[in-house]
Amino acid sequence: MATSKLEAYRKKRDFSKTPEPAGGLAGDGNRFVVHKHHATADHYDLRLEVGGVLKSWAVPRGPSLNPADKRLAVETEDHPLDYVDFEGVIPEGEYGGGPMIVWDTGVWAPMEDVDESLRKGAFKFRLAGEKLKGGWMLARLKPKPGEEEKRNWLLFKERDPAADASMDILAARPESVKSGRRIEELVEKPRPPAKPFKLNAAALPGAEKAPLPTRIEPQLATPTATPPEGAGEREDWLHEIKFDGYRTMAHKARDDVRLITRGGLDWTKRYGDLPEAFRRLACRDAVIDGEIVALDASGVSRFALLQEALSTSVENRLVFYAFDLLHLDGWTLVNAPLDKRKELLKRLLEPHVSSRSAIQYSDHVSGGGRAFYDKASELGLEGIISKRASAPYRSGRSKTWTKTKALTAEDFVIAGYTVSEAAEGIAALALGEWMDGELQYRGKVGTGFDTAMLKHLRERLEPLRSGATRLEGAPKEIIWVRPVLTARIHYGNRTTDNVLRHPVFKGLREVELSTPTATSRKRFISDADLAGISITNPTRRLFGKSGPTKLDVAVYYAAVGDFMLPHILGRPTSLVRCPTGRPQDCFFQRHPFTGMPASVAGFEAMSSEGEPKTYLSVEDAKGYLALAQFGVVEFHSWGSTRKRLEKPDRVVFDLDPGEGIGWREVVEAAVHIKQELEALDLVPFVKTSGGKGIHVVVPVKPKLDWKKVHKATGDMAARLAATAPETFITTMSKGKRSNRIFIDIHRNARGHTAVAPYSLRARTNLPASTPLNWNDLETIDAPEDLNYSSLPGLLATSGDPWAQIDAYARDLPLISGK
Repeated sequence: MATSKLEAYRKKRDFSKTPEPAGGLAGDGNRFVVHKHHATADHYDLRLEVGGVLKSWAVPRGPSLNPADKRLAVETEDHPLDYVDFEGVIPEGEYGGGPMIVWDTGVWAPMEDVDESLRKGAFKFRLAGEKLKGGWMLARLKPKPGEEEKRNWLLFKERDPAADASMDILAARPESVKSGRRIEELVEKPRPPAKPFKLNAAALPGAEKAPLPTRIEPQLATPTATPPEGAGEREDWLHEIKFDGYRTMAHKARDDVRLITRGGLDWTKRYGDLPEAFRRLACRDAVIDGEIVALDASGVSRFALLQEALSTSVENRLVFYAFDLLHLDGWTLVNAPLDKRKELLKRLLEPHVSSRSAIQYSDHVSGGGRAFYDKASELGLEGIISKRASAPYRSGRSKTWTKTKALTAEDFVIAGYTVSEAAEGIAALALGEWMDGELQYRGKVGTGFDTAMLKHLRERLEPLRSGATRLEGAPKEIIWVRPVLTARIHYGNRTTDNVLRHPVFKGLREVELSTPTATSRKRFISDADLAGISITNPTRRLFGKSGPTKLDVAVYYAAVGDFMLPHILGRPTSLVRCPTGRPQDCFFQRHPFTGMPASVAGFEAMSSEGEPKTYLSVEDAKGYLALAQFGVVEFHSWGSTRKRLEKPDRVVFDLDPGEGIGWREVVEAAVHIKQELEALDLVPFVKTSGGKGIHVVVPVKPKLDWKKVHKATGDMAARLAATAPETFITTMSKGKRSNRIFIDIHRNARGHTAVAPYSLRARTNLPASTPLNWNDLETIDAPEDLNYSSLPGLLATSGDPWAQIDAYARDLPLISGK
């Protein structure tokens, strides 16, 4: 909701040029701020936190403590919560250009219902700031004919002990309550022109003449518990801030700029105007190592903001922090000492770096790693990277680079809570961790919450009490809940019995899917169908004594049936059944079985080996719902329908990560595959696999037979892999897949299946193979969060992003020999 309210705010601003926050914070507090703003017309801005944004009014003459003074207040666009602390200079030529200070700030409280007061145009409230206190009122003026869009109000002080008819508060207190400076002191003095300089890469020890490389695999840091600080080594270590973004190598060859991901993919087009900043550098060619981030209002990199930027519009919101220079004007510098490389990098960037530039230099401190680490922890940063100053650059994991996280940050399952009646919410959360399929108790966390979050958590957790299981080794006072919510926890270390020490709650790990264009949704499951579900042993748990129940599976498939059935009805389907709930007893069911529902059809067809076989097909909602009774957990479907069995209409590119490949790199790979397939005039769709991989699914016109489809997709996979050979592989050999992503096309062979859209997977916490909008893919930090518990609610608000998939079918191109 807050995001949509900020649309007008964001449209007016170019965030590559203005230091104003784009908006990343969320909350439901009661802060206020009054900004003093020297712009086209000097004025003050009153902003009150309401509904996740700052409701704003421009007050040209500023507030007065005299109740007799009625000051015009023009309602303006909502501002993000981050703006409450903003103080700085908005550049000339930008919207609202000029200096701005935090003239006053504090908390506020309404005297009556906020929404009703704003609707009526009579808004009374109290302020508790440093300069403004007591009761105030905003009264809306009736617009003149033809000026209905203008939203003018009058702001005036109530008659109370804080009123003062004799004092001009604006003249008496002109300074910022944040910095103590007057607004005149904020105006930046023009910088003297930079002195001419010459970059001499050849002068660096170890520099060698070499052509510009097409790719340099990045050097990676080894995790350590503490920064290096050994005797005699202190001054040989440089310490930098650890960023939370996408590791990127910038390649510049005259005006050609490429931004290459850690996995070797070219993402230049995804980063908006960022490449232009590299074209302006005063060099012929260069390779610069760094990290692309999005910053919050405090200047801290936040991956969630980067995800938002990439999934909506990347323009003017991204920053490249440069921390190494590996090639410059025909010279490779990988064998030069790090401190010399950084010195040259700083000189290269210096004329182009300002507080608002898209490229920033990642500075460092020499020695004193422990003090630097302590300060990073105090500021809430991710941690620090320590690098040996005299070391060359070496691709891959290295001990000359180390990384120390400020605090251990991990995700833990919320298994229960304790109550605080005084706070009208919870007192602490009971945490659990999945170990070998069982949930183990990891202690309680009782800090890091505000009052609003405590109440919110209790509202979320109380409905989950039914069917919960007590964890061994936990206190008796805990109220247990089903383990479906996950929290991000910072903590110091663990005790000998694995309980967290000094844990701090940092927030729920939430998944939010965007809402697609509204379409009418056909109902497949009626109330009568739901009433007819019969489940024996509904409380039997799957995959351990703390796992979900057989009833949970039935309820899930009933909830997602309207979304899932269009993708499986009438298709040959195989099932994974887990009749006992034990993983070792699960098995694949390809053929009819005793007692199966009548509307799960068996039909005869030749197998890929030429033998007659009877296959399964789900024909209606009743049969689909009844399968939960038979322990069915997974659905796997063919890429063709039963009626046109020999002509596939969907093909799958299964991106299967090898050892050493993380989720972010699989997402990078999927986006790359999407772009390549679109270049072939195909329309790719995406879903999680329910595991570590991603399925890119392409609807095709059912013209080719299975052999031709399998060969065509094999040729396409080879072509896709050739676009990034250090990232992709098309052979199944496990030994060759380390640090690579296998493009598996064998789902496109006759008789082979792929896990169906929305199918659960038979593993801990029942994750689902979830169709996504491409924009949503990068907002998913952990695909296992899309599971039997979370997905039904998300679908109820977002809908099926694959609802129109069949309308985008194209001819499958035959590219062999190209």
